[in-house]
Amino acid sequence: MERINIGIITNVRKLLFAYRILFSEHEQSPAEVVLEAFSLESISSNSHFDEKPELLLLDYRLVFKNTVLFFSLIDHFYPHTVILLIVDQAHLQEAKRCKSFIHSFLSPNLDVLQLFKLIRNFSLVPPFVKSH
Repeated sequence: MERINIGIITNVRKLLFAYRILFSEHEQSPAEVVLEAFSLESISSNSHFDEKPELLLLDYRLVFKNTVLFFSLIDHFYPHTVILLIVDQAHLQEAKRCKSFIHSFLSPNLDVLQLFKLIRNFSLVPPFVKSH
């Protein structure tokens, strides 16, 4: 099975490490982490990765301050990339303002196999087609 290149951008170290371990160690993982960053500013320090992500997992905490600017920079770095916004239920209403910039919301408590299925499904959709 071909693996999907993903990037993870979150300022929560535990979340970043949990996703990294999950995608690298789980036998059914459909993804390979090719980008890890704590912020947009730290992306340039990860330039040793040759591969570009096909899918980005973004933490909602990073996008609320200046949503439009954040997503315009993401689009500049990674045009036509599928974006899943990691957001907990308590902040979902506030996160809905990001709806036009992302492909889907992602609960940090989502079952592992459901997460893998979601990633596989988005890998089949052309990246420029957003689903809401």
